[in-house]
Amino acid sequence: MNCLVCNEPSKTNTRVCPACAGLDHAELIRRYCAHATSTSPLDMAQAIMAHPNFPVAGQAHHPLVAAVLVTAWRNATGADAAHRIDAAIQRGGSIPGGFCAGFGADAAAIACGIAVSVIEGNTIKAAHAPGRARAHALTGQAMLQIASGTGNRCCKRSVYGVLETATSYFNAALGVTLASASARVECPLSEANKLCNREACRYFPPGARPQRQARASPSSRKSHEGQRRDAVTLPETNTPAPEDA
Repeated sequence: MNCLVCNEPSKTNTRVCPACAGLDHAELIRRYCAHATSTSPLDMAQAIMAHPNFPVAGQAHHPLVAAVLVTAWRNATGADAAHRIDAAIQRGGSIPGGFCAGFGADAAAIACGIAVSVIEGNTIKAAHAPGRARAHALTGQAMLQIASGTGNRCCKRSVYGVLETATSYFNAALGVTLASASARVECPLSEANKLCNREACRYFPPGARPQRQARASPSSRKSHEGQRRDAVTLPETNTPAPEDA
C-alpha cells in the first residue's frame, strides 16, 4: 500500500506512512501536490482532507483550495508549477481563520482567485488587467456559490462548492479541461462536525444516520424556560475566533 501523501510504499501498511503522519497542513498539501497526477481538484481535496490530522474546520482549507486548483492545472497542461504551488499555499495560508464570518468574504472563494492569480502571474500593471479580471470573476462566482448556502458555516461544504464552480470556470473561461469528481461528492465527516447541517446540505451522505432530537422532560423544559426568561443578551463581537474558520 502506498502512502496517501508521499506515494511511497507504506511499511506499516497504513494509508499514511509514519514520515507523513505528523505533517502540518501546509507541508501535507505541498507533499501531496508534488506527486499528484489527477486533474480533478475535488478528488485531490478529498484525498488530502482524509489525512487523520487534517482538521474538520479551520484555516487549513484556505491553502488547500488554491493548491489543488494549481496542481490540477499543472497536470492538465504539463506546465512546470512547483513554485506556483508554493505560492498558492503561502498566499492561501495568509488568510486568517474566521474570515468568512468577520470580513464579509469567504476564504475558500478568495483561494480560487489566488489560484488564477498565481497561474496568470498577475501584477498591478495594465498588462495583467485581463488576468486580474479572470481571477476576480472566479472569486465572485465562488463567493455567490457560498452565499447561496444556509445554516452553519461549514468549511467542507465551502471547499466542495467552490471547487465545483472553479472546475467549470477553468473549462469555460481558461480553456483548461479539469475533471469533475470521480464520484458523487459525499462528506465523510458529518459525525465529526458538531456544526454539520446534515440533511440540509447537499453533500450529506444519503445513507448517513439521521439526527435524533432528544425529548426534554417536563422538569427540564420548565428549567429551560426559566433560563430563557433570565437570559441576558450579550453584544456580538466582530473578532472571529480561530475555531470559527
